[in-house]
Amino acid sequence: MRQLMPLARLRRSAWLSLMLACMAASAAQAAPPPSLPDIRHYEVRLEPDLAQKRLSGSETLTLGATPPGATALVLDAGDLQIDAVRENGRALAFKKSGGRLTLQLPAPPPKPGAERRVRIDFHGAPTKGLNFLPEAGQVYTEFSTSQWMPCVDAPAHRATLALSLLLPVGWQAVANGQPVRVEPQPGGRVLHRWSLALPMPSYLYGFAAGRLREVIDDSAAPTLRFLAPDSFSEAQLRRIFQDTRATLAFYAERAGMPYPLPVYSQVLVSGPAAQEMAGFAVMGQGFGQRALQDPDKTWLAAHELSHQWWGNAVTNQDWTEFWLNEGLASFMNAAWFEQRDGRARYDALIVAARTKYEAVRAAGHDKPLVFPDWDHPTADDRSLVYDKGALVVHELRLLMGEAAFWRGLKAYTQAHWGHSVRSADFRQAMQAETSQDLGGFFARWVDGVTPR
Repeated sequence: MRQLMPLARLRRSAWLSLMLACMAASAAQAAPPPSLPDIRHYEVRLEPDLAQKRLSGSETLTLGATPPGATALVLDAGDLQIDAVRENGRALAFKKSGGRLTLQLPAPPPKPGAERRVRIDFHGAPTKGLNFLPEAGQVYTEFSTSQWMPCVDAPAHRATLALSLLLPVGWQAVANGQPVRVEPQPGGRVLHRWSLALPMPSYLYGFAAGRLREVIDDSAAPTLRFLAPDSFSEAQLRRIFQDTRATLAFYAERAGMPYPLPVYSQVLVSGPAAQEMAGFAVMGQGFGQRALQDPDKTWLAAHELSHQWWGNAVTNQDWTEFWLNEGLASFMNAAWFEQRDGRARYDALIVAARTKYEAVRAAGHDKPLVFPDWDHPTADDRSLVYDKGALVVHELRLLMGEAAFWRGLKAYTQAHWGHSVRSADFRQAMQAETSQDLGGFFARWVDGVTPR
C-alpha cells in the first residue's frame, strides 16, 4: 500500500482548524454513561487466515480509573474463544458465557485516577461480522464488531483505536482513521498499522483488505481513496465516485462541521455489503457496476457518506433511537440529490420513502420511531427507521420552513458533535429555531403512529 501523508498536504488552514476543533470536541467527551465501562482506547492486532476463515488476535484495553468496589469488567465477545487475559503480565481470571466476557479485576492501582492496561488474547472463526472471500482474495468487516474483537458493543460508548493487520504482501488495506505505517514481516507478510484518534462507537470499527486496485485523490483535503477488484479500471473507479468530494462539501456545509478525519475511503468488495464505518464505507461491487451504467444509481455511496456526520459523529444513544442515524442519513441523501439534480429528484426520493412507509402502515405494522427495543428488528422495522425517519425529517422541513429548518439541523449537529443523542435532543435543537410548537408534531410522528 502506498504510504499516505494527507495531513502534510492540507492546503486550507481553515479546514485544518475546524478539523482540529472536531477532534478536540470528541476527545473532550466525558466518561461514558455510568452503566458502561470506561474503556478509553483499544490497541488491536489481528491476523486473518483467509483459507481457513479464521482469525487470531490480541488487544490491549486502556481503562479509566476503576470505580471504588469494581471487581469485574464485562465485554461483548461474540463467539470468540479467549486464550488469556493479563494485566502487567499477571494472569486475570475470566469467564465467557454466551457472548459476554467477564474479567476479574484485582484491586485498583495505588495511584488515584491511574489508567489500567489489560491484554486479551483470542481466536475464532466468525460467521458474521467478518466476511472471508478466499476465491476473491478479500476479507472485510460488517457491523458485528464483537465477533472479531472483544469490545463494549453499545453505541453510547466511544473510544479511540489503533488497529494492526497482518496481511499477505501485495494486499491493500483500509481501516479506521489514518494509515500510520506498513512494516514487512517474515513469511511474505506485511503489518498494516492504522490509528483512529477520534473516539468512536465500536460498531464503527472495521477494515477491508485484499487484492484490490487503489486510486488516490489527494488534490484537496481530505484525501480520498477508492478501492475495488482489478476488474474495475482506474478510470471506472474515478467515474463511480466522481461525486464524493462535492457530496462531502455539501454535508459539511449543512452540518456546519467539516468531515472530521484526514482520509475517506470507499471500497467495493466482491461480496454483498452496504456498511458505513469510521472513515470509510464498504459496498458490494454490484453497486459499482450499476453506477457505471447509470450515474443516478449512486445513492448508496451518498447515504453511507452522510453517516460520517449523522450516525458516526452524532450517534443514537441506543438502538431504540436508530432512526436518528438512518432517518437523518436517508433524508440528507435526498437533500444531496436535490442539490445535484434539482427539486424533482428530491421529490421523487421522498415519494419513494413515503410509498414504502405507507405499505408498512397499510399492513398494520406502523410503530413509533422510538422503539421499545431493537433486539429482533423485522424488515418493516428497518423500513420505518429509514423511510418513515426520512419522511419525518422532510415533513419537519416543510413545517418549519427552509431557513429555520437548516439552522436547526446545523445547531443540532454542532451541539452534539462527538456525543450520543436521543430524540429529545433533536426536538430541542429544532424547537429553538422556530416559534411554532413542535410538541404535537413529535408526539404524532416520533412518539406515536399515524392513524390509518
